[in-house]
Amino acid sequence: MKTKTILTLATVVAATTFLASCGKYEDGPGFTLLTKKARLTGEWDIKEYVDGSDGSVVAETSSDTYLIEKDGTITIKSGNVSTKGTWEFVSDKEQLSVTVPVVIFGVTYSEPEISTITRLTNKELWIKDTDGSGDVTKLEKI
Repeated sequence: MKTKTILTLATVVAATTFLASCGKYEDGPGFTLLTKKARLTGEWDIKEYVDGSDGSVVAETSSDTYLIEKDGTITIKSGNVSTKGTWEFVSDKEQLSVTVPVVIFGVTYSEPEISTITRLTNKELWIKDTDGSGDVTKLEKI
């Protein structure tokens, strides 16, 4: 009986330690069975912006969407205009790098924009700007 109790207690401690260490992102989730890529892929809609300097929240009213594919491509739709680019995880999957080519006066520029992921669930994606502003963009899966 004593051995069974100790074994049960050891199992509970090990499981608790494992689950507590699963959370990679600042705002969660703490544990999920889905891979990061599986949670990230899909069509996303921006819901709000949080200003990093004062915490004020601005609701997004545009119909822009982001289609993130498993193959590393991203399509940004704004009204009738679609722009294609690429995405990848960086910094041990803690950051997201998105590169969308922009043509200015016939010259194509493609500088990656890197954001820190603070929350990544199957329905929510929160990314923080790495430009020092601390602004957070909150997206929801469509």
